[in-house]
Amino acid sequence: MVEQISILHPRDTAYFDEDTLNALSRDLGSSVAENILCRALEDMAERFLQIRDDYGDGNLLGLRKSVHALIPIAEQIGLLGLARVGRDVLICIDQGDAVAIAATLCRMLRCGEMAISCAEIGMDLSL
Repeated sequence: MVEQISILHPRDTAYFDEDTLNALSRDLGSSVAENILCRALEDMAERFLQIRDDYGDGNLLGLRKSVHALIPIAEQIGLLGLARVGRDVLICIDQGDAVAIAATLCRMLRCGEMAISCAEIGMDLSL
């Protein structure tokens, strides 16, 4: 039996929800909002390292905990797509589907790392 292999070229994008960012700035002031955004992005970067380690070690309990902790951080700074994909990763972990875990986890990491990289160079990622 011959199987055909498809090669995928992911084109994920990461967007900050403008309403969330505006609400942070309006409620807390632009200086505090910027500080929160920077700290959240740093926290996310550290969590991505932990997530990669947990996945590489086969530590699904630790992976679930790390992804679960990432979701509210992403929501706080308006990365709603990243939070949604994070919830998808949790579903895959709970279902024990190794292929789906790998695929959704890669998507989550691509989206998150893209947001961090673009924020570092000052790109506007709002909708």
